[in-house]
Amino acid sequence: MSLLGTRNHIDCADVVPVAPFRCMSYLRQEEIVKRDMNLALAILKTLEENKSPHLSEFDIESALKDAFDVSNRGVWYQLNLLADANLVRSMGSDWRLTWDGHEFLKSAVPNTFEDT
Repeated sequence: MSLLGTRNHIDCADVVPVAPFRCMSYLRQEEIVKRDMNLALAILKTLEENKSPHLSEFDIESALKDAFDVSNRGVWYQLNLLADANLVRSMGSDWRLTWDGHEFLKSAVPNTFEDT
């Protein structure tokens, strides 16, 4: 079916993106589909405990590399999920905690997300 053939009906099977998820092509499969609450909490704590008001993805990855086996793109993915929840905000290539992010950490119980 041609997309130009009818005005009222477009079959989604006929529409194929040229390069789906190009920005995620460097993620390992498990990083694409999973929200990692332990990593998310560690990212939030790293941002809060740092002396600088904001950090780059690479700084965050470096701070967490011993505790987590995650790529920079995996950190990027988790940061974007945290941004969706309004817990962090992007500042160009850097990230900072939002008010909600600080409040979330204040209310989080230690070890809340172990074994999740």
